[in-house]
Amino acid sequence: MYLRLVAVGLMTLLLSGCWGNRNIDQIVYIHSIGIDYDHRQFVLYVQLINFSGLAKAEYGGGRQTEAVAIGRSAGETPEIAAHELYTSIQQMVSWGHVKSIVFTKRALKKEVVRGVIDLLTRYHEIRHTIWVYATDASLTDVFKATPLLHASSYLSMLTNPEELFRQSSFIRPLRFNRLIAISDERSATLRIPYITLDPASWTEDTKKKKMLSLSGVCFLHDYELQQCTDREKLLGVRWTERDVIRTPIYVKEGRQTVASLVVRHPKPKWSVLSTKDGPAFQLTIQAQGSLIELRRPLSRERLAKLAAQTVKQEIQQAYEWGVNRNIDVLNVSDQLYRSNVHKWRQWEQNGIIPLKKKTIRNISVHLSIGSSGKEKLDYRAGD
Repeated sequence: MYLRLVAVGLMTLLLSGCWGNRNIDQIVYIHSIGIDYDHRQFVLYVQLINFSGLAKAEYGGGRQTEAVAIGRSAGETPEIAAHELYTSIQQMVSWGHVKSIVFTKRALKKEVVRGVIDLLTRYHEIRHTIWVYATDASLTDVFKATPLLHASSYLSMLTNPEELFRQSSFIRPLRFNRLIAISDERSATLRIPYITLDPASWTEDTKKKKMLSLSGVCFLHDYELQQCTDREKLLGVRWTERDVIRTPIYVKEGRQTVASLVVRHPKPKWSVLSTKDGPAFQLTIQAQGSLIELRRPLSRERLAKLAAQTVKQEIQQAYEWGVNRNIDVLNVSDQLYRSNVHKWRQWEQNGIIPLKKKTIRNISVHLSIGSSGKEKLDYRAGD
């Protein structure tokens, strides 16, 4: 019995324990990555955050002004650029908490995007679920734009796009693994959220504060940038997005806005039509709206009709914008591919079918008014 206890005691000496662990303040945590491409060089930006300040706020220590550190390096390949950071950072670096990657427009080229994908998918610390964005702004300025009220950068749009999408849905947030999956499909056009800096809307401590703004979309096909544009031209895209949670409609009668609705969980359905002139489609939207604002007396039926017309016009405007630039904004080519791959092969050119204004033959919107809030819709209008 004694010998057994001695043997067990000696075995504990072989356990490694936690000797190799480091305190949280001894490690530099990279929070976001920025990718630019200039003069045939990969230009890497990194945003660093301090987790100790975040922990104090969560446990009642109060918010502290958080310093944002931004690093920049360049190299012939993404790995050379990344390794260049180690020469001056002076602390152990952790890539395990990277939450987002931001590409500049000039970095959205096939050889650049694929080079970055190759590095990030091979490196064990970085997850495939980081968020992806595009911008035309300075990456330094993007990473300097911290949230309001001295909140941690860990709570910024770059890290928490799903919270904003639940509140106001426009373009579905894009994860890194979806970027790869969609770009590998020749029939699909990728939509990347496009962010800019809003310098005028917010003031903090009597000073104007630049804030990140989701202002549009960048379209990629086969890893190549086609074009970026602002959201006002592409409002119709949201009606064909998956998992739209809550999105507003501003209903017009003539040129005047007469009502505001919030639509939850619209359901798009595509139908492929057989025609002699090539592929054609029908799009049906089922939706229910809640009345938020009414500026003129309208019956429930009239309001629902005007709202449905607004949705239809937005979809037509977005599709025609793409047709004029040969961009498959609504991904109709992918609808044909998944419905009838033989017809898709017959008509596709570099994965995309010919886009014409009459390719979408019919857009049918069935929108009902569910709730009018705490008030009746309007008794004077006969509701």
